[in-house]
Amino acid sequence: MKLDSEKINISLNSLAVGDDHPVRVMGVLNISPESFYPGSVVVVDDVAELAGDMIENGAEMLDIGGRSTAPRARSIGIEEEMKRVTGALEKLFSSLDTGTILISVDTQFKTVAESAFKIFIKYGKEDFFLLNDVSNLHSDPGLAPWISGLDKPLVLMASHQKPGDSLGIGQTISDLTESMDILEAGGFNTKEKVIIDPGVGRWVPEKTPAYDLELIGELEQLRCLKRPILVGISRKSFIGAVLNSQDAAHRFPVGNGNSRIQRSPCDSDSRCKQGHHGCHKSRLSHKGPLSIDQAEVIVYF
Repeated sequence: MKLDSEKINISLNSLAVGDDHPVRVMGVLNISPESFYPGSVVVVDDVAELAGDMIENGAEMLDIGGRSTAPRARSIGIEEEMKRVTGALEKLFSSLDTGTILISVDTQFKTVAESAFKIFIKYGKEDFFLLNDVSNLHSDPGLAPWISGLDKPLVLMASHQKPGDSLGIGQTISDLTESMDILEAGGFNTKEKVIIDPGVGRWVPEKTPAYDLELIGELEQLRCLKRPILVGISRKSFIGAVLNSQDAAHRFPVGNGNSRIQRSPCDSDSRCKQGHHGCHKSRLSHKGPLSIDQAEVIVYF
């Protein structure tokens, strides 16, 4: 396939993302105790402190999520998710000056997104809101018209029917295109407002490590969609398959002595591939300060 050479750039309020800018850092505040890696979970009382550490160490975006989508994770209700997310946002905004840092709310549901956005309004942070939907608008039919009416930026993760079930680069592109077409039909400018995520990880049993390796190897093919690309690979099961390690704690090995970020040769190589293959932002699942000089070509959290 001949790749499109057109440059991809967008502006998310004060943060420019794309080919003409550095790969951006996203810090993830995981408040879901059901997550597959307990070491990444943060309690609400510690959210502001951890967010401050991330910002100090180079994060330019933060992501808050209260629901685990890991296979076999305990299911929670929308009310529980909403309580977690709004509580974390209240703690964050009341305890820390986040300045111009973009805050991404990771949810598949309009009720949660709407309640979260009210907290942004309360603290005068509505211009720094970003929605992150791992279901690609499939879980809640009310989410697409809501975000279109709000006209705020959105991360779409490739999904066919449920989170992360797109298989292969072809279906990934097709599924993302379909959701963007739905948004465009509703008047939403996806070229200026949408970031795409290929959905690396074993979200469903059928998604074996081979599919993840294909996505990383063919990441540049996503440039045909002409949208900035966000990739999250840290601690994902394909790294364990390559390293023959079932322990998520071993999928992100030790960095320098001053950092709690851990990287393996596999993880480091994957992130380098992301930078060279067109990735504009990346997510890494680790709770702790970041060492920017360890990964100049990729985005963390």
